[in-house]
Amino acid sequence: MRNFKAVVFMLIIGLLSSCSTVPVKESDSGYVRIFRKEKISPCKVAILPFKNEVKDENAGEKVALIFYSAFVSNGIDVVLPQDVKNLMVGRHFFPYQSIPQAFLDFLRNNLGVGLAITGKVMTYKPYGGGSRYPEVRIWIEGISTRTGRRVFSAYVVHRGDDFRKVLEFGVVKSMTKLIFVSSDELMKNLQEAGIKCLEE
Repeated sequence: MRNFKAVVFMLIIGLLSSCSTVPVKESDSGYVRIFRKEKISPCKVAILPFKNEVKDENAGEKVALIFYSAFVSNGIDVVLPQDVKNLMVGRHFFPYQSIPQAFLDFLRNNLGVGLAITGKVMTYKPYGGGSRYPEVRIWIEGISTRTGRRVFSAYVVHRGDDFRKVLEFGVVKSMTKLIFVSSDELMKNLQEAGIKCLEE
């Protein structure tokens, strides 16, 4: 009986250890996860510079700027990127940190911001230089300045050939256009999810 218990115990240990070494497969398609369908008040957005995890040292700034343009083109009131950057420098806050409530309060009280958007660029491969199609992989979060809670998170994954129709028709070869299409898709998903002010 003691031997049987020992064998069962060893089997359980072996099973647990084998489970812990199984690599988690990363999703190869994007998604948007909405946590709270809340009213964004005030109805104004601040997009912080994105954290950069790729070789191109300006990728985070480029991506954040394109997302800024996409929000503006969708009629959302967005703080100018330079104003956000000046505020961050003045408050000694960097996008690599989690956003403290004090900074969210400052955005809310001084710039009238209801939603702070932050993110990181994990893949940024422009067309050419060994890449047949541009490719991006971006993680984005929207944080309520009122509650400090996450309103949504989005995992944006796209390649230029995702939009192929026939042969090379429809293929996106510009990195800027690829990110702009991705950001428009994100905006549509947020609007459909009913986040107040972004749906207007």
